[in-house]
Amino acid sequence: MATDPTEILNRRNAEVAKIRGFADLTEEAKERRIAAVTERAQAEYAETREADERARAERLESTKRAVFRVPLSPTATDAKAAQIYASYRAAWGDVYAFTRDEGGPAELKRILQQAERTGDKLLALATYHRGIDLGIQEIVNAYLAPRPAESRAWDAYTTAYQEADQAGSVEDLIGQALASRAFYLIGQALASRAFSEAGG
Repeated sequence: MATDPTEILNRRNAEVAKIRGFADLTEEAKERRIAAVTERAQAEYAETREADERARAERLESTKRAVFRVPLSPTATDAKAAQIYASYRAAWGDVYAFTRDEGGPAELKRILQQAERTGDKLLALATYHRGIDLGIQEIVNAYLAPRPAESRAWDAYTTAYQEADQAGSVEDLIGQALASRAFYLIGQALASRAFSEAGG
């Protein structure tokens, strides 16, 4: 299946040219075949757009989960996991409470430094997550600097976020509109030709 609207249109146009070249078909038969080819191309285009949107959304959600997950040992029991999650929630609550006011960014930096100094991984993680929520890149960078695995997860998330954001950009919307318009014009031309050939 083609994924590029131009490729779909070009393939459709090639099929139409081939159909028009059939000398043994009546004009009515050609138009029916062309209409079927156009309908198939429109369906393929719509399916491709939906699949692309679904893939982008899934990629964004999965990379977001990787960034915001609370790490657990693979051998952690349910009880141990519950304790870790409770500890994280407590750390998050503290970080949130201390950073609600306008002095939040400076306080966040101080909390991250304290967490790193004492080895409090969950407090550092909660601070990192709050830094993401507040859009404080300095905190994000400070947390990620000594953590290459988390840094890769962050890079994957920001890439997926940018892809999803660009999908709604003006250029992409214009491209969608042009492709939709091309399919619409093809359909109109077919209908007009069929009408005029029917003596209308």
